Amino acid sequence: MRRLILCLVLILLLGSQAGAQDSNDVLSQILNEVGYTRADLGHEPKGYWSRFPLDAPHKLGSFDDLFAEPLKLYDYSGTMANAVEMYLDSTFADTSYVSLYKLVHILGVDRKLGGFRSYSANLIDPPNDSMPILAAIDRIYRMYDQNPEVMSFGTKHKWPPHREPPSQQLKLLPDTVRSIIAGLIVNLGEASRWRDIAFRRCDRTAMEQAYARRDLADTQGDGQVYYPEMDDIAATIDLASLHYAALKTAAAVGWAECHLARIEDPLPEKFYMTFPTPIGRVVIIAPGHRGQLDVAGDDCLLVVDLGQDCHYHGTIGANHSLLNPISVVLDMAGDDVYGHENQFNPVNSGVGLLGVGLVLDRSGDDEYHGSRFSQGAGLFGVGVLLDRFGDDSFKAEASAQGCGYFGIGLCFDGTGNDMYYLHGDGQGMGGVGGGVGVLASFSGKDYYTAEPFVSIAGPRRADYHSDHKIIANNAQGAAAGRRGDGSDGHSWAGGMGALIDIHGDDNYLAGNFSLGIGYWFGTGIVVDRFGNDTYKSCYFTQASGAHFCNGALIDENGDDTHELFETAGAGLAFGWDFANALFVDKGGDDKYSAKMISLGLSQIRSCALFVDIGGDDQYKLGIGTAGLGEASFREDYRQMHRLSPYFNYGRSFGGFIDIGGNDEYLEFDKDQTIPHAMAKDGGMWFQPGKADSTFGYRNFGVGIDAATGTVPDLYIWDNLWQKEATE
Repeated sequence: MRRLILCLVLILLLGSQAGAQDSNDVLSQILNEVGYTRADLGHEPKGYWSRFPLDAPHKLGSFDDLFAEPLKLYDYSGTMANAVEMYLDSTFADTSYVSLYKLVHILGVDRKLGGFRSYSANLIDPPNDSMPILAAIDRIYRMYDQNPEVMSFGTKHKWPPHREPPSQQLKLLPDTVRSIIAGLIVNLGEASRWRDIAFRRCDRTAMEQAYARRDLADTQGDGQVYYPEMDDIAATIDLASLHYAALKTAAAVGWAECHLARIEDPLPEKFYMTFPTPIGRVVIIAPGHRGQLDVAGDDCLLVVDLGQDCHYHGTIGANHSLLNPISVVLDMAGDDVYGHENQFNPVNSGVGLLGVGLVLDRSGDDEYHGSRFSQGAGLFGVGVLLDRFGDDSFKAEASAQGCGYFGIGLCFDGTGNDMYYLHGDGQGMGGVGGGVGVLASFSGKDYYTAEPFVSIAGPRRADYHSDHKIIANNAQGAAAGRRGDGSDGHSWAGGMGALIDIHGDDNYLAGNFSLGIGYWFGTGIVVDRFGNDTYKSCYFTQASGAHFCNGALIDENGDDTHELFETAGAGLAFGWDFANALFVDKGGDDKYSAKMISLGLSQIRSCALFVDIGGDDQYKLGIGTAGLGEASFREDYRQMHRLSPYFNYGRSFGGFIDIGGNDEYLEFDKDQTIPHAMAKDGGMWFQPGKADSTFGYRNFGVGIDAATGTVPDLYIWDNLWQKEATE
């Protein structure tokens, strides 16, 4: 009997604790109000959903589960931000050579293909030879079935040409430097071998056609142009081998950088040597040349600059032909310029076109100029740009600054106040074919600009959502696929695009389709961890999405301003047509402004959730417009459509949560600003209202301003850090 009483008491205690926890969970509170649980958020399409676009090839492995559980966008984004916080930190990078390798794996390869766990890239030791650089190059010749010892007429010829320069010149380099460069060369040769294995089944003509494509940013969104060679390559490529090549390249470059940074031996002045190999030239530069040294980057396997101010031009750090499968630049110091300003540039600065291109610039105030495919971009291949230190500027037109189509494009910056500018398809863009694109910065006051105005960038990307005044950027944490349902039926899923910034007061400026935007089976993400930030953009922006996608913007700290201008809508947690939109801002006194359809608004069976936790906040929304926790009703939710029943099968939720602080809710137009008619500090509201005839039908909108409480899903890392601190 005593045991029974104890069990009953324990059950009652546990029940009361659970109830207390539920009452503290504000998300559970508003879901309970409409009979929902977390399991009712998101979308799980079924095979019997007639006319739903079920067949969208090239979806990333993460997509379907994030589509079904949109709150996991926080976890998914957090793992990437955690990696940036750990491995872009100079205190880690200066003591370990695996930082770049880990970044390429966690932010690139693991998002695209799950076959690697980043244990090791299995690097090869440098040649044990008195002239290790020549021995390393010999190894590449033999790898490509070219014997470096050629005899004719009984005479040994001075071929290949890398044997012609006198060995005395190479001996001017310290032994340690020669050994490090040799180790880098042999591992790039090994990476090239794996890259060749990756394309062993691919048609050479299709590959050459893919190399020539530069217009994917303009031709794929609405399925305007179909390139069948892309499907052919995707069907035959061996991604595991290609990604192994990329991981080997990243690990080898990181290893070489770490060891070269510790060299204290004096370097020869004005040293410059170049050696041919079957897969591109090797160039070695030591400082001392007068002024800025011009370096032609065409057809280079490797450029190592030990500290000279260089002006790199041509296809520097970018593989761009079948004969140059891997291209690497390791620049240890100097104020460098990549490409040319205000003119057309070939692919450059960390571009992998069916191969691997990588640039690591360790220090200096650098300028990066590009046109299309630049500054960390990949087409099937892997392109990486890492700039560790300095105040840098990055300028390009499109397909740049972390952009992937079918492949991976990564742009990383360590410390410094940096400026990023482009027109579109970049700054963290996951394009067609399950592309992965990431732009990440560790610290500094950074300016991210995706040009908003057609008057400046021209009409090529003008968007009808804003009367053709504003550009459709597809930038700043964007992901978009090829929507072929209105053209030729060849739909390609978008991938994953992310913009991640850890420290600093940052400024974000963009037009339409930007800042955590998903489109057509893509997932777009923005994470900003620390600082007082300003976000200014226009339409379909700041945690938004259209047509079967995920979009998220997560700002963890600071007094932030989120402003929508011009058309000023479809943002701040807005979903259109089976989209998930998650907006989170934790801490700080924040300001929000939009003219229409924003702030936790679900339209056409979407899940849109806006959460602001802490601080005295201000919200401004156009008078009489939808938003602030609303789910717009459609008649086919009540009455099943005869041809498209999935609108009836689906679920909608528009949620708005503000926890803590003294908050202000306003409506405005050009003539007046007044208190909001429904939303208020300390209130709860329903849109549609509970007494409305449209309430129900698995379509609910709820807003709440709670004095206290939490959303536990958004504190998983905080609890972990607290546990580690106590242990």
